[in-house]
Amino acid sequence: MPSDDGDAIRRTNANVKRTKRKNKTAKNGDASIRKGRKGNRRLQDERNRRAALVIFASLVFFAAVLYLYLRKPHYGIDTERYMRAKALRDAALSGEKSGGKRNGSGKPGHMRYLDPRQLPPLPGQPGEPYFGKGRKGGFPGKGDDEWQADAKANEKSFFRRRGPHGPKIDYTKHTYEYPELMYEPPEDGSYPPLEKMSTIFETWGQDDLDSPPEILTEVLQHFDYQDPEQVEAAIKYRDLELPFKVYNVPEVKAANLKWTDEYIASHFNGNNDDDAPESRGACQKSVDHFFAFHRPPLWSVDLLGAPPSVDVDWTFDTWARHAVYADEVSLPKNEKHYYWQSGVDRDERLKKWRHWTFVSRDLPSFSDPEPTFFGFNPPAQKGIQCRFGERGVTAATHYDGGRNMIAMITGAKRYILSPPNACPQLGIVTSRKHPSYRHSMLNFGRVALLDEEDPTVEMSKREKEWLRISANAPTLSTVLKSGEVLYVPSHWFHYIVSLQKSAQCNTRSGIHEEGNENFGGLAEVQDCIGDGDDQA
Repeated sequence: MPSDDGDAIRRTNANVKRTKRKNKTAKNGDASIRKGRKGNRRLQDERNRRAALVIFASLVFFAAVLYLYLRKPHYGIDTERYMRAKALRDAALSGEKSGGKRNGSGKPGHMRYLDPRQLPPLPGQPGEPYFGKGRKGGFPGKGDDEWQADAKANEKSFFRRRGPHGPKIDYTKHTYEYPELMYEPPEDGSYPPLEKMSTIFETWGQDDLDSPPEILTEVLQHFDYQDPEQVEAAIKYRDLELPFKVYNVPEVKAANLKWTDEYIASHFNGNNDDDAPESRGACQKSVDHFFAFHRPPLWSVDLLGAPPSVDVDWTFDTWARHAVYADEVSLPKNEKHYYWQSGVDRDERLKKWRHWTFVSRDLPSFSDPEPTFFGFNPPAQKGIQCRFGERGVTAATHYDGGRNMIAMITGAKRYILSPPNACPQLGIVTSRKHPSYRHSMLNFGRVALLDEEDPTVEMSKREKEWLRISANAPTLSTVLKSGEVLYVPSHWFHYIVSLQKSAQCNTRSGIHEEGNENFGGLAEVQDCIGDGDDQA
């Protein structure tokens, strides 16, 4: 028994020791766990701090990028504000600084400043390669509406004072003096008679739309389309690549009566009642009266300044109302001008008549798949182009490779023509990658300002030198009014001023490479700008 009791005591003591050891181990384990948890919390806190720093840095970086992005000229953010800022910076426009209010002073200094980078190097200077990139699809803009209230007020006032709407000078009814008919075209270079450009604008200033000479002297032959003998004579001039005009064209006269604003708008809006397919058109805006061709995908605003024009979402109805307004108030050259253009696809003439748009239907001699006097080489025809201009709109000089028949349906435009061999004197852009390649950016009306001492006339040295060269270019001036068709030979340069609200359509009949031995052709143009991609 004693031994058993001793054994029991020893076992009990042993169990107590083991229990103490287990408790001690458990306590040590709990401490380790607590220590591990504390370390994990510190690690997590460190990770959270790092993540917060990364997020903060990312936000700062994003804000900086967004700030720089918004500061950079960008047409998708606020186009109108950006275009206005560019116009204020790059142009000397009095009307813009007054919040768009009409300023009729018309002083020479209130014209857009032409960035010299838009002009080619002067003769004898090295070429300037261009590598800029612009905006695919064009530069979007916004049409203004501040003129609307003024237009409504003028509409009531003008109707009370003088009845129907119209310009101060209606060039369709002005007095013209035409040359004596020559049924056999001279081949000695005496026709057409050309003058220096400076003389042309001294006789009648480009922007003097309300004060033309009492009698406008025409120099181009003027043939009656209803006289077979005169049509035969016109064909001789056409074959020699000499410009001329024809009048008394039945379909053009009929279109003149038919093409009211309501009729044209119904076809662009798709609510016409003659089952013709809907036509497509687009409106462009310039900060002043000057429009110059450019390819938007190549036009870099950073390198060249604001583009000459932007696309706006006006309907034809809105454009037509503004054009009427421009006529009635004699819209000054330094205010915003608008231009509507449309085209007929070259393949439309090959479709059935029910698929023809109103332009093809109303001008069948332009759209006929068979040869006509106006479309005399149908396979080379590239469709019909129609341009609707308002008072003052001026299109910079350019040439078309194709032999060009231009019909004036309504209104009137002034054409300033120069032959192909005058190309070196016209400031034509010769860099192939430049957005205005093969065209000029010069406003020839500024030729008359070369000797002005007005300090408000801003003109770079390059522009001034180019205008001095252009002042001596051989040139002629002619007014094309409703009912007339002008033939512009291949590669002849034409500079156009809309004298009043007008509608004009043209079709081209392929390239005539040789041109005229006295005035040049494709070879002379290639010598001037290079032998690159010509266009018919």
